[in-house]
Amino acid sequence: MDNISHGLSMMKHSLTLSLLAVLATASVSQPFAGEPVQGIAAAANQPAVSAINGKLDANYGAINRSSTRGVAGSLSVPLGQRFGAQLDGLYQHGFATNMYGLGTHFFARDPGKGLIGLVFSGMTSQKFTDVIVGAEGEYYFKQVTLGAVAGYDNYDSHVPTTFPGLATHQSFVAARIYAAVYPVDDLMVRLEYQSRFNHNFCMAHVEWQTPLKGVAVYADGGVGENGYAHLLGGLRIYFGGDKSLKDRHRQDDPDN
Repeated sequence: MDNISHGLSMMKHSLTLSLLAVLATASVSQPFAGEPVQGIAAAANQPAVSAINGKLDANYGAINRSSTRGVAGSLSVPLGQRFGAQLDGLYQHGFATNMYGLGTHFFARDPGKGLIGLVFSGMTSQKFTDVIVGAEGEYYFKQVTLGAVAGYDNYDSHVPTTFPGLATHQSFVAARIYAAVYPVDDLMVRLEYQSRFNHNFCMAHVEWQTPLKGVAVYADGGVGENGYAHLLGGLRIYFGGDKSLKDRHRQDDPDN
């Protein structure tokens, strides 16, 4: 049971973390992702965060064949022209325990080029406390976003743990690398690799903004070492202007 609970901790951090340490330069990335965003000169005049905005979402699914459900939210604010900040919150219930999470982002962003910033996330429950401090980064191409996050992770289990390779009290590096593709501006398909708890995980996430203003649906799945697997789906509501999903991701709030 603790094995599964720690896997759930890993998954929720990946949703709470929003993206992403420093990335490869444009000259290295360009041959793999296509030409950079057009209109960079015009985009450079856009602020890091277009205006105060937010989102709420609810999810339901299964992790290692045990059901889980939760809600999350984010609030983003501009800090002048080049900087922005975001506050994330999370509640998740699964395996007969309640989990509460809080995250913050402080970042610089050019919506025509990319983002770089600092992130913090913490989660606690009756069984564990998990805190990550790190850096995030994104680089934008016309229909592709490359991103990464890396940080120092301090994990403290309140009960004996049976997760292979994970001690009751442990610190290690948590990392996430991903590529998000927009076949159309209101549809995102994201593939990512994560290293958590000294184990490897592969994730996939799909999000589609419906014709209803600010309403999106999403699905998230993943597999990992020691038999880990999850599949979640949910509904997300965006607040703050009428724009495409891609523009919301690049002009408003980073990933929760």
